[in-house]
Amino acid sequence: MAKPINSSKIEGAWQMNSYVRKDGKAPLTGVLLLTSGRWSTLYFVPQNGVSSTWCSAEAGRYTVKGDELTFRHDYTFQGGGGKELVMDLTATTVETCRIVLTSETLEISFPSGNVIHCCRYSE
Repeated sequence: MAKPINSSKIEGAWQMNSYVRKDGKAPLTGVLLLTSGRWSTLYFVPQNGVSSTWCSAEAGRYTVKGDELTFRHDYTFQGGGGKELVMDLTATTVETCRIVLTSETLEISFPSGNVIHCCRYSE
């Protein structure tokens, strides 16, 4: 059983570094902000086989229980990389993710099987 994570330890600004999906590891440029039960993110992922980048801006609420981080999406803005534009001001997506947290790194495993690696922004 994983050691429970103190939710205050996850709070802060995280630099997103890589995105691992079925077709391999991709560079990821972005930020994930977590504070007081609220989250927001802005990130960019180059797409294989196309000359553009997919990007996403999302925000909502979050909870931490044990080794799980649950994102409740309130707003979603996504597009690029040959994909259709998505704008949703009343998003209802809920994603419960397994996390591995150290003092300087955060690994988020999404239900889709994709994994995002982050490191804490230094002051």
